[in-house]
Amino acid sequence: MSGWAADETNTRRFPMTERTMMSTTLEREETTDQTIEHFDVVIVGAGISGIGTAYHLQNQNPGRSFVMLEAQDQFGGTWHTHRYPGIRSDSDLYTFGYLQALDQCPIATAAEIQKYLSDVIAENDLQRHIRYGHRIDSASWSSEDNRWSVNATRTETGETVTFVPSFLWMCQGYYRHAEGYTPQWPGMESSMVRSSTPKPGPTTSTTATKR
Repeated sequence: MSGWAADETNTRRFPMTERTMMSTTLEREETTDQTIEHFDVVIVGAGISGIGTAYHLQNQNPGRSFVMLEAQDQFGGTWHTHRYPGIRSDSDLYTFGYLQALDQCPIATAAEIQKYLSDVIAENDLQRHIRYGHRIDSASWSSEDNRWSVNATRTETGETVTFVPSFLWMCQGYYRHAEGYTPQWPGMESSMVRSSTPKPGPTTSTTATKR
């Protein structure tokens, strides 16, 4: 994987070569109003895709610096936010392929998937690469500098931080986790109609006698 690394002055960037590939490090700049951090790779999302990307990147390119940016306060993505009763995967865990052994049932529940991902993070020391509570506001590419500029907000403080990677890896999935889409049909406002969406979703359900 080709890329770009910053020189020792932190003022310009040059093509990644075999000589520099294994010596890349995180750079940090403090400005008057925001923080700028330089990485080889920024991964957006700490769900299944993001954790899998981090796992393979770390094992296949151990010299690369990277960070995972996650808007929520926990890893897992879909399996963290979707909490309706009986939720489970329709794909077996063997297709994930991060670990050699699986203690859980392959067709796993959300809780078992979360346990699986937790084990992957712990056994591969990925926790130190995850930044929770970082909402991506924008990302732009500079052909002149051959790098991305990713602007994010730290949700707890409202602070703006900029990440400058050579490679931007989007693993955010396709769900809007803050609020799911609710279609509008005639009569939706009626008290006789009860609707449920995956997020936030009820943790219990009483639909056994309903048709």
